Amino acid sequence: MTKELSFDIRFASVPAHEQYGDGKELADRVREIYKGKNLEIPDDFDSTLTTPPVHFMQVFAPDDVDIDELKKVTVPRGLDIDIMEFLY
Repeated sequence: MTKELSFDIRFASVPAHEQYGDGKELADRVREIYKGKNLEIPDDFDSTLTTPPVHFMQVFAPDDVDIDELKKVTVPRGLDIDIMEFLY
C-alpha cells in the first residue's frame, strides 16, 4: 500500500519561480530535495494561472513514511512546499 500526498509548491517571488522552473525541471528539483525518501514524484501536475504559479503535485509514498519527517526536510530558499496527506 501507499500513501497519497499533495505537495503544494509556492514560490517566494517571480525570480524564485524562474530559478526553480516548471514541469519536469521543477519535478527533478523536488526529487533531489526528497532524495532517499522513496517518493513517486510526477513530471506533470496541476498549476494555477497566477504569477508566480502555485503547483499541486500528487505524490505517492510508502505506507511507513512519516509525514512530519518529510515536513522537516530543508527546502531551498525561495520555495515553500506544503505537504498534506489524503485520507480516505
